[in-house]
Amino acid sequence: MVSRFMRHDAVRRRLVVNKLMLEMQHNLKFIRKRNNLTQKQLGDKLCVDQATISNFENGKTYMTIELVYEMYLIFGNDFSLPCIKYLGDK
Repeated sequence: MVSRFMRHDAVRRRLVVNKLMLEMQHNLKFIRKRNNLTQKQLGDKLCVDQATISNFENGKTYMTIELVYEMYLIFGNDFSLPCIKYLGDK
C-alpha cells in the first residue's frame, strides 16, 4: 500500500523510481551475462536491436513494462525485482 506521504511527495517518488530503474539495469546486464548472451542475442529474443539493449543497460533509455514482463517470461524468477510482483507469483 502506498503511503499518503508518497502520494504527495514527487521528489520521494522520483527517488524510488530511479532506484528501481538502477536495479533493473543491473539485473538485466547480470542475467544476460550469466546466460552467456550477447546484447545482440538478447535483443533478438526481445525483437529489439543491440543498441537498445546497450541503452537499457547504460540507463540511457528505459524498458517498457511489456519488455520487463517479457524478460520475466524468458528468464523466470532469475529476472526478478523485489518490488515488482508478476502475475502468477505466489
